[in-house]
Amino acid sequence: MTKIEELLRSLENKTDDEKRDYLSKRFNLYWDIPEGPCKIWCAEVFTYCNASEFEEELKFFLFWVNIFAHLCHFCFHQEDTNFLGCTCPCGNKQTVLYYSITCGD
Repeated sequence: MTKIEELLRSLENKTDDEKRDYLSKRFNLYWDIPEGPCKIWCAEVFTYCNASEFEEELKFFLFWVNIFAHLCHFCFHQEDTNFLGCTCPCGNKQTVLYYSITCGD
């Protein structure tokens, strides 16, 4: 079972409030989003060994953040992505995805 399938299964038969709570706890999402128009800046760091591992992690991140965005009525925007290169002797690489969340009335 893939991470996406596992996440979908864990959200089955839950109300939207229960889904928000579950996603908040599972992914440490404690964004304090004020009411009214706003823009919040965030970053997500991906550590990986090869391109396919990075692709899998990125797809999973975009999948759950878009579910959360739908449940919380905000928009996700990719702002910039930076490759940090090798970070340790084992050859792991890191990429930082900068993104923003916008909310409106």
